[in-house]
Amino acid sequence: MKKPFVIFSKRLERGTMLWLCVCVVVIFAPRIEAYFVNPDLSYTWQHKMEQKVQRAFQMPSKSTARRSYSKLWKRCNPAGLTAADWQRLGLSPKQAASLLRYKDKYGLHSLSQMQHIRVLPSELLNQISDSLYFEPTPSAKSSVVNQEENGLPDKRQETKGQFGKLDINSATEVMLVALPGLGAYSAAKIIAYRERLGGFLALDQLQEIQGIKPEILQKVLPYLVLEQGVKRMSINEVSYETLKQHPYLTWNQANSIIKMRKQKGAFKEINELKESVLIDDDTYKKLLPYVSL
Repeated sequence: MKKPFVIFSKRLERGTMLWLCVCVVVIFAPRIEAYFVNPDLSYTWQHKMEQKVQRAFQMPSKSTARRSYSKLWKRCNPAGLTAADWQRLGLSPKQAASLLRYKDKYGLHSLSQMQHIRVLPSELLNQISDSLYFEPTPSAKSSVVNQEENGLPDKRQETKGQFGKLDINSATEVMLVALPGLGAYSAAKIIAYRERLGGFLALDQLQEIQGIKPEILQKVLPYLVLEQGVKRMSINEVSYETLKQHPYLTWNQANSIIKMRKQKGAFKEINELKESVLIDDDTYKKLLPYVSL
């Protein structure tokens, strides 16, 4: 008879059995206790403790965080304030740097202009508005001198009749910002859309620009005219990158035009664009004034 490969002594067997019993008791004892004993748990207390833990680790959001702003320590021209001065008033370093870039590009000429600066909080502007004064521009100074020489009253406030007509297809951002009710954000939107479009055919096309409120357009429209024509794209030379940025075309439609041009070699007539199944009649009519052979 062969001897077993592993030999267990009686003492080792009893120890192993005792260890297994202890493990079984540790594993099943809580379950047995829970079955026979009804635990008295306070779910309200547990919920309150969870809320306290969440508040302890919750970071304050930007919407709930409130910044305190200081008053101006003297009466001054806002164009002379440095980045350190704006931070002293309560702006963050990033806001102060953005405000200085705006000042270098457009200047700070009036309180109504500063109300349209996005990085300048209205709470801070209201707090320091009484301590601000603005230097008149050279044109305003000359007009005041002429009025005084002719015995006319000094009218520093610009009225509707004092604004000339502005060509929307050639106006710069600085010109547009000078119009009443139009800020730098809306002016940049108009310029960017005009570049993508190639120029405006009608003033109603301004309503197609996303991000500009209708009430702002109502204030600006009386001062705008159309004098300069639009820029046409040659459908036989225009690139896909330029074509897909046009507001009246989707990326798929632009890709379809490029593929048709490769197949044909070149378009002989503009109405061949309608051969694409992706270009419907409305798209063709809107695109027609902006394309050429």
